[in-house]
Amino acid sequence: ITGVQKMTQFAKPLIFLALMMLSVLLYSLFSGELRPVLGLTSELDYYIVNKWLLAILLLGAVLSAGLRRQAGLVAQVNWRTLPLYWPMALIVGLIWLGSESSPSVIDAARILAFCVAVGISEELMFRGLVFHWFRGLSPRSLVLVSASSFGAMHLAGLGTEMHPAVVFSQAYFAFALGVIFAGARARDVSILLPIAVHAVFDFLAISARGSVSQTFENVEQMVTGMLFAGTIALAWGLFLLWRLKAKDGNDRALFGSSGSIAPG
Repeated sequence: ITGVQKMTQFAKPLIFLALMMLSVLLYSLFSGELRPVLGLTSELDYYIVNKWLLAILLLGAVLSAGLRRQAGLVAQVNWRTLPLYWPMALIVGLIWLGSESSPSVIDAARILAFCVAVGISEELMFRGLVFHWFRGLSPRSLVLVSASSFGAMHLAGLGTEMHPAVVFSQAYFAFALGVIFAGARARDVSILLPIAVHAVFDFLAISARGSVSQTFENVEQMVTGMLFAGTIALAWGLFLLWRLKAKDGNDRALFGSSGSIAPG
């Protein structure tokens, strides 16, 4: 296959990815403008409504397009991939060691609701749709595309009041975690386990700080923590990436005959 043919082959997936990320960015801007109209004075309540609406819109789009299985919304979970997420437990443990407060039961339930919505929407986009759109790539390239787009999405924070150093370190951290999530997803047909791990990780990390807003209050601590944790995650993610096989016609451990990801 020539270079021109390769570019043509992946032009459509790239357009889909760009449109998805642009749509999410516009949605974030639009929902922010609607916040006063909806009377959501509580930051956490706003986040819950924002993320659940996004998750519902994404689920509706995927299901109406008949892409449920292609996006990984199937109950065929490969539980053998669960140990691949071990750095998440280490990172959460380190966060809780420095924890000075914990949320109330009601606030914990609200944080959990927010984290489940984030897990659904982000995994559906970057370990579901991206994996489907770019399924013609080699497994390693597919993981890198997924992780890179996941990290790039977090750069949208540059358009907010968030400190640029926090935004860039968050994007690095997201990329590093994205390599792990995509590396595990490449060994699974389902995104249900990634959704669960993502939601639990976010819940424990945010709960250790007491709330979403408190998570980003100390800029220096936040940047240092994400760079350190991101480096741990990236080291393991690159090992998972190295262990992935290159796609070929005889590789049934990773890709099924239909072109969808299968357990490895």
